[in-house]
Order: sequence, then structure tokens, then C-alpha cells
Amino acid sequence: MESRYARQALMDEIGPGGQKKLKDARVLVVGAGGLGCPVLTYLACAGVGFLRIADDDVISESNLNRQFLYGPDCIGNQKALMAKESLIRQNPDIKIDALFERVSEENAQRMLEGIHMVVDCVDNAKTRLIMNSACMKKGIPLVEGGVEGFYGFATVVKRNCACLECMGYREGEAKAPMGVIGVTAGIIGMIQANECIRMILGLESALCGKILQYDGHHATTRNVDVKIDPNCGVHKRFG
Repeated sequence: MESRYARQALMDEIGPGGQKKLKDARVLVVGAGGLGCPVLTYLACAGVGFLRIADDDVISESNLNRQFLYGPDCIGNQKALMAKESLIRQNPDIKIDALFERVSEENAQRMLEGIHMVVDCVDNAKTRLIMNSACMKKGIPLVEGGVEGFYGFATVVKRNCACLECMGYREGEAKAPMGVIGVTAGIIGMIQANECIRMILGLESALCGKILQYDGHHATTRNVDVKIDPNCGVHKRFG
């Protein structure tokens, strides 16, 4: 149904050629929660032809303030599967692979098979660092984001710019659940989806080597430059 994409195809950056790039794109979204819901929704609406969703969690009532792909009737069900069902209702022209599993050192490379881009929507350092290394190894761009309260950030990891290890990410003790309002997750998720779509279209990443910091209290954003750490072990292995 090409008329579905008629308005975006009017854009100089897209057109028929760009729409085909979106249709041919294969994106892995890690996490189908507060960030994953807006990311998945806007990638599906834009016509990204293949989405792989990886999430080992089930839906709880406390998710519903920000995870809008789900309703009360979804509680207790797998997020990946419920997200797939919701997205297919939104756009039946795309293909979705739902994986009910957590990213690990053992399965990360398998999850990346056939994938062109990864959007990381998780809230723990261990998973972030595993996907950071896996994407760097394969040379696949990684769109990273995170939220807490009214604050959030987004960045892009590639071989020619800073990775999460360069930025000081280290695996540590798991934190207690952090407070977050749904609108913050929505804003950061939309920024992640926007950056993913831009790179699929062949546009230069606006967040490679930068961290976009969002402050919802003051309705401000700022970009902070980050450089490759010459001592970064990931860049030494895969850069």
C-alpha cells in the first residue's frame, strides 16, 4: 500500500528511492519497553521492512504508564510477542521476528544475523556493553538511548566514533528500578527512531561522536562531544 507512505515520499530526503531503502532495511530493536515502544512504532509506520524484537520480559501493570503498545489485557504476556501483534495491526506490510530472550555474549551475534542497524532500548549496563561490542565487531551502527525521570540521552556508536566503553560505561551492580515518566521515554525513543531512519536513508549520523542530553524540566537539549578513547579495548579489537 504505497499510499501509506505518500506524505513522507514527498520529502526530498526520501522519495521513491528512500522508501525502497526503508522497505529493504532490517533493524534489531533490543528491548520493547518504554523506549522500544516509540522506536518500534515509528519504524513500523515509516515502512522499515523487517524488525527483529528481542526482549525476555513480560508485561506488568507498572509498564503501562509509558509502554503504549500494551493494555491491561496484555499483562502477563511476552512483550516481544505483544509488540509484534500490535505493530502488525498498525502495518501488516512489514515482517517482524519476535525473540523472547535476553541478549547475552552467547546469542548476540546470532541476533545480528542479517541485520543492518540496531536500536538499543534497555536499562542495564551489561546488555548495553554486550551489544556495543557485538555491533562494533560486525561494523553495524548502534543507536543508544536511556532515560531517568525527566532526563534522557541518545547517541550513536560506530567504528569511527566513540563507543559506550569510550564514554565510560562499565558493568556494575544492578540498580533498583528508576523513576521515569512516559513522555521522556517517548521523546528519547522518537529521537532514536529518527536517527535510525536517517542512517537507513544514507544520511550522515547527527549523533556519531556526540551525546544528545534532554532535560524535560527546562525543555532543553544539548549535544556533548565525545571522542574515541585511545585506550578503549573495543576499538582496539574492532575499530
